[in-house]
Amino acid sequence: MVAWVRRRIGSLTAVSLAALAAVLAWPMVAAAVPAAPRAGRPYGIAPPHHLIAPLPALRWPAAVPAVSAAQTCVRYASRAGFANNGYYSGDLVTAAAICMAESGGQATVYACDANGRTVGVGYYTPGKAINCPSGTTSYDRGLWQFNNVYAPKVSNACAFDPTCNAGQAYLYSDLGTAFSPWATYDSDAYARPYIDLAQAAVTAARTGTITSAMLGECLARSRVAANAPVVLGDCGTGAAAEQWTLRGSRLLSGGLCAAVTTASGTPGVVLRHCNGSRWQDWQRQGRDELRDAAAGRCLTDPGGSLTAGTQVLAASCTNAKDQVWWLPRLVSR
Repeated sequence: MVAWVRRRIGSLTAVSLAALAAVLAWPMVAAAVPAAPRAGRPYGIAPPHHLIAPLPALRWPAAVPAVSAAQTCVRYASRAGFANNGYYSGDLVTAAAICMAESGGQATVYACDANGRTVGVGYYTPGKAINCPSGTTSYDRGLWQFNNVYAPKVSNACAFDPTCNAGQAYLYSDLGTAFSPWATYDSDAYARPYIDLAQAAVTAARTGTITSAMLGECLARSRVAANAPVVLGDCGTGAAAEQWTLRGSRLLSGGLCAAVTTASGTPGVVLRHCNGSRWQDWQRQGRDELRDAAAGRCLTDPGGSLTAGTQVLAASCTNAKDQVWWLPRLVSR
């Protein structure tokens, strides 16, 4: 993995609602709008060596209820591809807890920064300038609070769009494996009460990505049609094709169920109309493998291809990394 240089800016002190009310009354000036994001996969590979959210956790004015904030953060973190890879506080939960600590689950909120000190907050309106007090040196934006100086390739259009913001958070976290760019993680401000609330939201989730232990891979549908191949996709896009709903032991995408094509050999996996058959019955076993009841095989990235568009297969279960899949929520084996 890429080495991360941890840069701390200023003190990490909590900001009270009274203090925020005071700074909101200050004269405001327009802050510069950052450049458009660099082209790349999916929103531009983000440089991982900066602290992208230098401000501490805030008690946001007009914050949404904690449970709703948790649900919002989990929904977008799961869409982006953060893996639900822990029985308690895995990467998906950690990412969602950071989102809660950073923004309170508010997609359009921003915080004005004067060398590590919060001097103003506001809510973004498309087409209008970011307004911060005189003396502001930068500002943090959106769910995961991307700073306009330390993450300049993340445009306002992306930062205040929850799907795009979550996708950038996935990339900045080195595909969901490192969270040191966030001040709330470095200071442990993300931990309580956010971890428990995020875990509860993950436990209740039914929809999100199915992520592979081959980092960066998500299960996807090639199209919404019966017999369409189930393929690999690049995580981090939040694409509808990568969103799956769990219904018992069924894996649904676009209203269709993932199924094996035959009970013998190494069958491909396709979408079929859901009919409750064993061909569509998937059970967790071993080290988070997904075993098909009809073929007795495990969902597999053939040869560990790491190639988007590759059809997944049901192959002999070998407890291999290319057969480990993490679902949006933990289900019983």
